[in-house]
Amino acid sequence: MGYQTDFVGYLQILPELNEDERELINRISGSVYVDRRETGLRALDNDNAAALALQRTAPRGWSNWSACPQGCCLSYDGGDKANHMVPWLKFLMSTYLTPGAAASGRDGFETFTCDHVLNGMVVGSRRDNRELYSITARDNDVEVELLWPGVKDWSSYPPLAYQAEIDRFRQWVVDQPSVDTPEDWPRWS
Repeated sequence: MGYQTDFVGYLQILPELNEDERELINRISGSVYVDRRETGLRALDNDNAAALALQRTAPRGWSNWSACPQGCCLSYDGGDKANHMVPWLKFLMSTYLTPGAAASGRDGFETFTCDHVLNGMVVGSRRDNRELYSITARDNDVEVELLWPGVKDWSSYPPLAYQAEIDRFRQWVVDQPSVDTPEDWPRWS
């Protein structure tokens, strides 16, 4: 069945991601903020064969990392079941972002600079046992540290106040009617 984890924080990216890098990172994100105008999913398709080839080595689950509109940081996308944040972060870094990345010099990735350095921290709080842990990037080295152990019995407790509010917002997003977005509307993807 899995468990839900909530995250707060961000990883700074220097130099900032360019438009193509941001677009791909956000396109493969498993975000709850789906593109309702087309298929309802942000997924790679056969038109992007170069990215599909690299995605074959992706970790299980989906990426819950999202780039900000300026390309200066990565953060949790707010999506459900973000249980593979560390493997996906390492995959994104080694495949698309950091020096020596798999995309470097490959056809279809001519605009990817693969020269980024990530620094920062994201703290996760598991819903099933309330374990707290940090994901820290320091000059492209990723570390995970247990901040506070979870308690198995807490999985039967009601949600904490912030968890209830997050759940309420998620449900509100799902309940919103589909709208057609005008062509000249600014896109943040």
